[in-house]
Amino acid sequence: MQSSSPRSKFDAIKDHYDDIYVIISPPRCSSTAFARVFWEQPSIRYYAHEPFEGTYFMGQDLNYVIDNLRNPLDLRDIKSYSFAGLGRSLVIKEMPYQVGERFPFLMVLTNKPVVFLTRDPRQNIASRMAKKEEVGDDPLFPHVETGWQLIADQIKYCKEHAIPYMIVDAKDFRNQPLVIFKQIFERLDLPFREDMLSWNSRPDVDIDNLDGDHHHLYQEVLSSTGMLPDKDAIPALDTFPSELGYRDHVKHCLQIYQRLQVSPARIRVPVGQPIQFAQDGYYPGG
Repeated sequence: MQSSSPRSKFDAIKDHYDDIYVIISPPRCSSTAFARVFWEQPSIRYYAHEPFEGTYFMGQDLNYVIDNLRNPLDLRDIKSYSFAGLGRSLVIKEMPYQVGERFPFLMVLTNKPVVFLTRDPRQNIASRMAKKEEVGDDPLFPHVETGWQLIADQIKYCKEHAIPYMIVDAKDFRNQPLVIFKQIFERLDLPFREDMLSWNSRPDVDIDNLDGDHHHLYQEVLSSTGMLPDKDAIPALDTFPSELGYRDHVKHCLQIYQRLQVSPARIRVPVGQPIQFAQDGYYPGG
């Protein structure tokens, strides 16, 4: 008799796809734009946008996640050009706090190096606060949702379980996309072409899982045609509110970020490499 345990259901998901690639990112680290480069790769046909999101925000169980993974976005008609021999691989983009304690289930799905994205937490936390205010929400969201302590814990899990991974900083892949993505795709054993760094504007594509609540987070990147460099200013620590321990939390996140910046797992821009900015596109925060 076939087991119906959560682990067996996640194991079974792998049979649906040729390969599965996993991207983990705190909010507002340009992760959706990062994933869009994967959308253009010929062997990747499917995209699962934060399949664990409903478990965090709506209390859904793992069956909700399984359903999302079995019914991802089909990229066939979204890619900017057609390919012969389109593959059947899946790319998953997820947030550290949404997957949370279920992280081991996510790791069951892939035998490829996991990609952890980072960005200076003063930038990504300030960006999320601004997006909260934009729709009238409290900008002082729960500390766990910054994602930094959890991403540190999840990287530790990968180390302890010999799961290969890489760390990629948003400033690096936005300022030097050609140099950085060549290295990323080489480690994933995926062919890379420079024209994968541009795409069609598709504001009609819906990747929001929460009935439109997060629609505003994705419209700019879905309307974009590529990435531009990171020119955003880095806010000073003392610009963050002190109430609810927020400024201290940002300081703690910055310490985690600084440790990850010197990790040997980080994909780096070679020393002396000149910066070559993109000519058009968009440099999103989400």
